[in-house]
Amino acid sequence: MSRWSQAAERNRAYVAANAEQVLSDTRYDRFRTDGALLWLVVAYVITTAVIPVCWIRWGTIGSVLSLAPWGAVFLLTRVAVRSQADLPDEVLDERMRRERDRVYVDAFRLVSSVVFVAVNVALAAVAFRDEDATITFDYDSVSAVFWTTFALLLGAPSVVMALHLRTARP
Repeated sequence: MSRWSQAAERNRAYVAANAEQVLSDTRYDRFRTDGALLWLVVAYVITTAVIPVCWIRWGTIGSVLSLAPWGAVFLLTRVAVRSQADLPDEVLDERMRRERDRVYVDAFRLVSSVVFVAVNVALAAVAFRDEDATITFDYDSVSAVFWTTFALLLGAPSVVMALHLRTARP
C-alpha cells in the first residue's frame, strides 16, 4: 500500500469516527430547537450583510472585526445542523444523503439568485446614471465583495439545512 493510500485510509477512518461523534452529540441541542434555528438563520443573514457595510465604511480594521461575529454565528449554525451538509456519503444513511443533496440544490439556487440580483442592481446603477458614470474598485470595495461572497458560499448549505430542519418537524 502506498504512502498516499495509507494517508487516505487514515483520513477516511478519522472522518467516520468524527462524523459518528458529531451526529450523536447532544451538547448543543439548545441550538437545534425551531426558535434557535430561526435565530441562527436571521443572525447569519445580518452578520453577512454587515460585512460589506463595514468594509466600505470603515476599511480593513473595522471590517476584520465584523468577521468575528460572522464566524461565531457560522460555527454555531454548523454545530446546530451537525455539519450534515458537509459529511461524506459513507457516514450518512440514505435519508440523510437525500436531505443533504436537496439542501445543496436549494443552497445553489439561493446563492445564484443573490448573485444574480446583486449583478443586476450594479448593472442598473451604472446603466441609469449619466453617461460619464464609472465603476471603480479599490481595496476595500473588492474586499467587501470577496468576504461577502465567501460568507454567502460557505454558509448557504448550513443555513438552508437549518431552514429545512425547522420545516421538517411535525
